[in-house]
Amino acid sequence: MRVLRHWSIRHAGLLNAFYHAGRRLFEAADPLWRRIGYDRLETPLATVEKALKGALFDCHMCGRCDLSSTGMACPMTCPKQMRNGPCGGVRADGNCEIVQDMPCVWVGAWNGSQQIADG
Repeated sequence: MRVLRHWSIRHAGLLNAFYHAGRRLFEAADPLWRRIGYDRLETPLATVEKALKGALFDCHMCGRCDLSSTGMACPMTCPKQMRNGPCGGVRADGNCEIVQDMPCVWVGAWNGSQQIADG
């Protein structure tokens, strides 16, 4: 799981572009979705979304973050549950002060956000 999460941060610009392209396609297909019925689509789409976001971002589907503004790093993976930025306990190597072999979520968020800004 951690490997995919770090891949997602390194490729945040690509994932952000993919999201926006998919959104445009989904919006363009609105007449079809209306015929099918959004209420019928909600459960299968939410299931797919949960599986993809869980694998790529270790997302908990809590609705408290905006992955595009946190560099595709889910802040809920922070051991201290810091949702608004790093706690100040980031080690010199960029790892978490609580889980020493885990990169700080917010260092990842910064790196990922730079990918989105560049891409």
